[in-house]
Amino acid sequence: MRLFGLSITEFIAIVGLIGSILFALMKFHHVFSKLEESLQELKDAVNRLNNHEIRITRLEEQNKTIFKSIGGRKHE
Repeated sequence: MRLFGLSITEFIAIVGLIGSILFALMKFHHVFSKLEESLQELKDAVNRLNNHEIRITRLEEQNKTIFKSIGGRKHE
């Protein structure tokens, strides 16, 4: 028996190959979608760290100012 000029075995092999290629493309897309989400989370974490660094620097400056205003030694 023939389908599209191919034997049943050849037809099943081609359908299997096409299915495998589609599955591989879907997995590839899924991996890169997850990678994009992870990259965005990493960028957000870096931004939070930068914001905390700025806040810590401001607190250090405030502490120096308060320490100097109460007559403490200069602390650098």
